[in-house]
Order: sequence, then C-alpha cells, then structure tokens
Amino acid sequence: MEGRVRVDRRFDWVGPPDRTSKIRSILLRRVDNETALERDYREAREQLNKWNSDFWTRHNTLFDDKKSRFIEMKKAQLGPLETVSANELSRFYRDFLNERHPAMMAYNKEWYCRNLALIWPALKVNVVRFVRLLKR
Repeated sequence: MEGRVRVDRRFDWVGPPDRTSKIRSILLRRVDNETALERDYREAREQLNKWNSDFWTRHNTLFDDKKSRFIEMKKAQLGPLETVSANELSRFYRDFLNERHPAMMAYNKEWYCRNLALIWPALKVNVVRFVRLLKR
C-alpha cells in the first residue's frame, strides 16, 4: 500500500485540477453497505466525470497546439524580437471558438442530457440513504 493515501470513505474527495483538462478529479465515496442502486449511480457519475475530463483534455490540447502554431507563424512574419499582440491573440481565440462552436454545442447538449439522466437515480439513492438514516 505504499504511495496510497487512506481517505475517509464517508466523503467525496476532490483533487487538484488536471494539468491538461483543468478538471478536478473526484474520488466519490463508497459506503460499506453500498447497494446496487448506489453503486450504479456512483459509477454513472464516475463515467460522466471521465467523459467530461476527456472532452476538455482533447479541447485544451487542440487549443494549445493551434495557439503554439499561431504564435510561431506570427513570429516568423514579425521577426524573432517581436511579440504577438493581445489583439492578434484575441482574434486567434475568437476564430478558434467559432471553429469549435459545433463541437461545443454538441458537448453542451450531451452534458445536459447526461446530467439530467442522473436526476432520477440520484433521487432514488437519496431515498435509500434517508431510509438507512432512519433505521439507525
């Protein structure tokens, strides 16, 4: 168990932002008497978090690559001692977002659908947990 940190399983744990995706990893709690319903809900949330992090990893990697190429191209035009202006970078960013608009719209739609799909399972899990609390 070297290098592993024991965490209190009663709580969700949020880690630092990922270097590329900028999304914080979440270690969801696992209660000892986890029901199949609770397990399914937790796993669905874990899958959603992974899907979200994967999307932002791809998006941010693409952004960084295109931005680097843009800066290199501008420096080749301007000369090695010149810097790329904020206005030029803002135009690059605007163009990048316009190019990515369809992908971002698809991401938003999917994100909302996946989150809305978790409402009913979350309600059922909270009823299970409430009943468990009453039985104590």
